[in-house]
Amino acid sequence: MKQLVIFFMLLLYSPLFADIVDIKADHFYANNINHEAFFEGGAKIKQGSNEINASKVTVFFNEQKKALKYEAQGAVKFDLTEKGIHYRGVSNKIIYAPSSSKYYFIGDVTLIDLTNNRTIKADKVSLDLKTGLADIKGSSKKPVHFRFEIEDRK
Repeated sequence: MKQLVIFFMLLLYSPLFADIVDIKADHFYANNINHEAFFEGGAKIKQGSNEINASKVTVFFNEQKKALKYEAQGAVKFDLTEKGIHYRGVSNKIIYAPSSSKYYFIGDVTLIDLTNNRTIKADKVSLDLKTGLADIKGSSKKPVHFRFEIEDRK
């Protein structure tokens, strides 16, 4: 039990980006052998102004208890601000890799770029926050839908 409390305390102070991570849920359990922590039922990750809400959040750690990957699934809603760009949206699943600063949004993704007034609807969206590159994929039944505003030509 003491190891579980220590593990949980380390989890709260592990970096999602660089600040303190606050995770709340109805149920928490951990697998110390596999270095995984599970948060179920109204799981909410908050770090600074960034927030992800989901049915379940799984955090994967390395041997040093540093977070390698965050996985949120089940009716995921997010509100993220990265490098001055404010994103909001929904998807079935989000995977975030803090070491590479990459987000993967998977399944019925609606990504709204509030800063640039753009909306993307797709099956999968990959955002690399270090390089600023995005990879957006649709499916045969639902192609990518990109909506944006352009300046008037005069």
